[in-house]
Amino acid sequence: PIPPPAKSLAVEAADYINVHLFDPLSVQTIAADLYVSVSQLNRQFKKATGFSPWDYIVGKRLVSARSLIRGGVPATHAYLQCGFNDYSAFYRLYLKRFGISPKADQADSER
Repeated sequence: PIPPPAKSLAVEAADYINVHLFDPLSVQTIAADLYVSVSQLNRQFKKATGFSPWDYIVGKRLVSARSLIRGGVPATHAYLQCGFNDYSAFYRLYLKRFGISPKADQADSER
């Protein structure tokens, strides 16, 4: 039998990120666990997805946080559940990504 094709580094990294999304993550940790250099991981991931690994992580965490917030979870709890450590940084990223504050987004979803 023919062995299945090897996964690309970008696919392996995305799979790794999806499994560990809410854990403390760094590009350095991902690269080390996949036995590649940080620069190789960044280059191949961006080439395949159009995003750096870190932007991908932050984007997925923000979407997850938004889902929780719109589901009634207070933003002050959602940001921690989604792997963010600093509320002010989370707030700025959320506002930049969605154009609305977490609290306003929750209020909008309740209407």
